Amino acid sequence: MNANVPMKGLTVALALLVLNPSALAQGTPAAPAKPAVTSPARTPAEQAAFTRGRALMTEFLALRVGRLWTTFAPDVQAQYGTLDGFTAFRKTGIEQYGKETRLVRERTFMQGGEAVYVRSSIYEKYPDQVWAFVMGFTGQKVTSFGVLLEDERTNDPVALNRSLRR
Repeated sequence: MNANVPMKGLTVALALLVLNPSALAQGTPAAPAKPAVTSPARTPAEQAAFTRGRALMTEFLALRVGRLWTTFAPDVQAQYGTLDGFTAFRKTGIEQYGKETRLVRERTFMQGGEAVYVRSSIYEKYPDQVWAFVMGFTGQKVTSFGVLLEDERTNDPVALNRSLRR
């Protein structure tokens, strides 16, 4: 997972989401420390992003990347060059991080005209790290796609210090 893949239009929103998940919620109280048992109310666009995002991520995680590739907008495809380049990106992720071992949470939000789906998970080779895959939808196209380190759950002094500041 190359966390350096650029994501048009989402950098600030993702930073807010990682640093303060409730920062994107308008007029709602701060989110509880643990995900709610019931699903929050979603707009129709968010529900569509959730349903499509989950289905596309399930395929992506199983190394079936063709359908996701065809939904990418041209500028997202350009980040990887070709389907072979995107497939290599995914294979490298599997080699470096292993398979997903735990889904931490899934969520959606609106950023401008883009409905964003975020899947946060733990992978076998780095059980103390939570990685967030982010997929932004504009209509039927994926107009943003990327991955970033969301949280590091370790007793390492640097990570511990970061966790205490929250």
